[in-house]
Amino acid sequence: MIQRIQTLWLFLAMVLAVLMYFFPVMELNSDNSFMIYSYEAISFAGISGLIQTGYIIAGLLGLIAIFSFIAIFLYKKRSLQMRFCTVISLLDIFLVILIVIFSFNQAKNPGITIGLSAILPLIIFILVLMARRAVRRDDLLVKAADRIR
Repeated sequence: MIQRIQTLWLFLAMVLAVLMYFFPVMELNSDNSFMIYSYEAISFAGISGLIQTGYIIAGLLGLIAIFSFIAIFLYKKRSLQMRFCTVISLLDIFLVILIVIFSFNQAKNPGITIGLSAILPLIIFILVLMARRAVRRDDLLVKAADRIR
């Protein structure tokens, strides 16, 4: 049934993963350059030709969004839906680790501002854990009803 609460949690996780593409992770202000660190590229304004890619993070975000979307429609297979939630959680943990590593590499400059996309993976992780918990609760309820019959 699509109207369950875990559908809402997984849908919100998918929306947040997609929204992360549009917000910067951090902004660095130095003497002659302004750098916005996003998932697709690091671009320096004022310094031409310096672009580093973050395609691994962008790919992980895509996988999290796709797996969340797929998990929404696995409502008839609760054990598979729980496994999908576990995989999404592991991917999100890996994403947070990569963001922290990339942030520490760039945090040598004193004028750093953390953006919204640095916080969203933690919210996604919480939403996926809440979805997994709701799926587990449904699974236990169905098993209890089967025992009564």
